[in-house]
Amino acid sequence: MASPEDIIMGDEKEDSQPQEPFVPFTLEENIHQLNSIDRSIVQLMNHTATALGALTTPASSDSNPSASVESTAQKDAFREATDTFLDTLHSIDVRMKRQILALEEAGIVNLSSGPRQGHNTTVKPSLKPNGMGAIGNLDVGWLNSRSTKVERDMELELWRRARELLEKDEGSVKKE
Repeated sequence: MASPEDIIMGDEKEDSQPQEPFVPFTLEENIHQLNSIDRSIVQLMNHTATALGALTTPASSDSNPSASVESTAQKDAFREATDTFLDTLHSIDVRMKRQILALEEAGIVNLSSGPRQGHNTTVKPSLKPNGMGAIGNLDVGWLNSRSTKVERDMELELWRRARELLEKDEGSVKKE
């Protein structure tokens, strides 16, 4: 299912005309595409709500002949909402992959697990983040989880608050 924000690609015909050189998306185009992805994610939530609404049973407790018609309509509504949900999800997936590739082309992230093709076969450790939480051979998440600075600061804050509370209570007891 195509959305109005999709860029329509031309047919890949073998013509004698020379192909235009590859021109990456501009910063503005990338931001517009990210905004479009954001709107599509909101649509995902709407499709989910529609599908869940179709699964709810009507409040009528008596069995009437229109119940089978309603259940057929509910199944159709659920099927349609599910299909549009999956189409939208696929569209988001494709556009996010494009954005990730654009980040990699710009050199902002490096998601390749192997070395780039080149004459040098040895892999030199890089101090650039790879986009997966690792810098070189160090995992930043692992290093951060070993730090107790936040815990110590929080404990210090709690002790300070407890002291202030006790001093406040002690002051109110002396006045009585």
